[in-house]
Amino acid sequence: MNVAPTPPPRALFSGGLWPARCIRARTFALGTLLLLSPDEGGAQDSRTPTFPEMPPPGAACVVPDSIGEGLRRISRRVGGEVGVSALHVESGARVSFNGDRRFPMASVSKVPMALEFLRRVDLGEIDPAETIEVTTREFRAGYSPLAEWSGARSVRLTVDSLFTLMLAVSDNTATDVILNMSGGPEAATRRIRDLGVKGVAVDRSEARTFADLVGLADTIPESELYRYQYFRLRDRLPEAHRQAARERYGTDPRDTATPDGMTDLLLTIQDGAGLSVQARAWILDVLGRAESGRRRIRGLLPRSTFVAHKTGTMGGAINDVGIVALPEGAGHLIVSVFVNTLRSTTWRQERTIAEMTRLLYDYFSEEYRGRGAAVAVARRFGSACVV
Repeated sequence: MNVAPTPPPRALFSGGLWPARCIRARTFALGTLLLLSPDEGGAQDSRTPTFPEMPPPGAACVVPDSIGEGLRRISRRVGGEVGVSALHVESGARVSFNGDRRFPMASVSKVPMALEFLRRVDLGEIDPAETIEVTTREFRAGYSPLAEWSGARSVRLTVDSLFTLMLAVSDNTATDVILNMSGGPEAATRRIRDLGVKGVAVDRSEARTFADLVGLADTIPESELYRYQYFRLRDRLPEAHRQAARERYGTDPRDTATPDGMTDLLLTIQDGAGLSVQARAWILDVLGRAESGRRRIRGLLPRSTFVAHKTGTMGGAINDVGIVALPEGAGHLIVSVFVNTLRSTTWRQERTIAEMTRLLYDYFSEEYRGRGAAVAVARRFGSACVV
């Protein structure tokens, strides 16, 4: 994967000042994840760092067959399509099971959407401290506490609050507001391509996605798909028509990602590729406060484990992707798990994600215990491990 180099920090947030909570987020995220990119901080020092017990090139990129077999065994229990991609950040060791298959992202798409927004923030084109009005015609269907709490009236809130609602709460209204001010789906996908990430594409707004989910005609303008009008249009459709549309969602090529592609995208965030130091810290902090998916990636991990992640749920798609801090200096693990089936329970799909994550967590925690930093440059050598 080609990752764009991290640009130097730029003046941000109109006048170059970040809100106090963003400064705190930077301190928290960097202190917790210890995910400085090669182009930041100490990497600017002309001295060559010393890494004790440095493995030879490619030595870290070995994952036993038992891990791949364990993932296959877990996947068989759910009885649907399952894809997982995992990357140990410090070593570059990668595990991929159906990692090149495309899966519907559902709300995981909010992560790639965020990158074009952050680029515009870094350029000073968007001011997160600005207060804007969100009208009732911008309210979206699906999960939207913002719309539910509004009392069916327009609301005013800051742009950075909308960003938090989009990623930490998965609010669909906030998502479309952020997406629209960032240039729409085309701009989001273009940014992903500019970063060298393949296998991830944003094609639709939340409004259009929910219209397709129930089979509303493409000819209906997006301006008529606001929350209350959407419900009226949806309820006029026969149940069989809506169910057929829901079945089609699982095979629609739009708004899909491969697990490998999503892992690569999370790596660009972890590395700070194309992000200022502040923007990187901000998105990691917000993802670390995600409220959903407690039975997915986090489901079987120790309660104290820090996870910066984003879930997705729509139709038969149950997903979770994120960055996991491993214990005792073992480094960090990026995990992307997608499950797509209408023939299994939500509990079983979420359990599949939790069990796969725990299997990978246990292996990489033990394999790199106390020596995550020692193998931090190993991913610059050799190729990815695939099982």
